[in-house]
Amino acid sequence: MESDNQTEKVDRLLDFFLIHKNTIIAVAVAAIVAAGTLVFLNQRNYSSEEDASRLLSEAAAVMDDGDFRRALDGDASLKGLRELSEIHGSSPSGNFAKILAGDCYFALGETDSALQAYGSYAGKNKNLAAAATAGEAACLLMKKEFTKASASLRKASETALNPALKALYLSDAADASLDAGDVREAATTAGQVIENYPGYASAAKARTLLLSLAPLTGETVR
Repeated sequence: MESDNQTEKVDRLLDFFLIHKNTIIAVAVAAIVAAGTLVFLNQRNYSSEEDASRLLSEAAAVMDDGDFRRALDGDASLKGLRELSEIHGSSPSGNFAKILAGDCYFALGETDSALQAYGSYAGKNKNLAAAATAGEAACLLMKKEFTKASASLRKASETALNPALKALYLSDAADASLDAGDVREAATTAGQVIENYPGYASAAKARTLLLSLAPLTGETVR
């Protein structure tokens, strides 16, 4: 039963990455284009970023089809995410390619490679940085390193700018603390989600967790 619950949590994290991938790409690319004249003053660098964002979108489309290996490795007609992150690794799209590569490795069950890919993200986009950290947490959950996973999810919550993401990551941190056997930390974290992010779905989830822990903590849930 514990294994089934853990698999469900990890699957939910992966689903979140894949479901929101296209939205994140659209927002990231729009920000890149909007800030192009400020960030990429050198026209050659700007053209390189435009090329990288196009290649990234092509690889992401292959991910949407579920062909994670081809998205990673590429072929004669596709620049894979691994090569894209190596060639354009210092650009925004190249950095995002590292996160998507992590998602592919994760989906393929190659947890150590996924952990390395997520950890290599070095971009300035806070929400993407948070997604990379949450990806590391998903890998740590798979490796049953629950305390480290909880710490990573807390960091992701602190890093993210979007309040819904902040609530989501913090709620998952509470779950990871419970998996680590730290009931008090799980209850405290769940309480923080309820207090700081009322009205979000993650707050309702945190309240359910807190109610389930009440017999153990002796605390009344309001």
